[in-house]
Amino acid sequence: MKKVMLAFIMFFIMTSASFADSNVYITQSGANLDLDITLDGNGNLIGAANDRTLLTGANLDVDIDLIGATNVITGDFIGAGEAGADDLKISQTGSTNTTALNVGASAATDDVRIIETRVGSSGATSYTIGNAATVQDVSVTVDVVGDDIDITLLENSSSTGSDKTTDIDIATDSDDVDIIITHTGAGAHKTKLLCTGSCAASDFTISQTGANSTDVDLTVTNATSSDVDITITD
Repeated sequence: MKKVMLAFIMFFIMTSASFADSNVYITQSGANLDLDITLDGNGNLIGAANDRTLLTGANLDVDIDLIGATNVITGDFIGAGEAGADDLKISQTGSTNTTALNVGASAATDDVRIIETRVGSSGATSYTIGNAATVQDVSVTVDVVGDDIDITLLENSSSTGSDKTTDIDIATDSDDVDIIITHTGAGAHKTKLLCTGSCAASDFTISQTGANSTDVDLTVTNATSSDVDITITD
């Protein structure tokens, strides 16, 4: 097992490894971070349940690329957004890979863009946004090509003057897609979900609650025997 532990403030870092079972633990605080991580192999970890990766600061630009099977990303992302957007880009290629991130769970977060691209089967993606802290102007885009797809997004914020946007694009032929999107709290909520290929026998659940504007755009092809639940309340 290879382990990499990083703690840094305000600089550029690039790390690349071709080993299996590599562990990367990062604690970062400060502005203007440019971080690139590439891991090629199986069973790699970025963060863990009891030792989560923590990225916090303004003007963050983080790019994570994992190639292989059973790789896991676990961590917390807190963007200050003082002079520009904070960007988190994730690419996972391979089967049974997992992303589990909290965004702004412990501190206020502003102007964050998250883009995740996944190619492979039996993958799981989970985002918890806000919940205990104020979050505003956050967008999450997830593009998946593969089978047996599981995506869960929970967003809760008290910020009234902001947009929370979710855009999910799925291409599959597995008839096994499980999507749960929940937006609560103040601000405008926008969800766009596209599932193409064979999306039969799948579950799509979208719930948006709040006093501000709400948009839902759902397109599902070949949806025989699928369950679709959309709930919108003030």
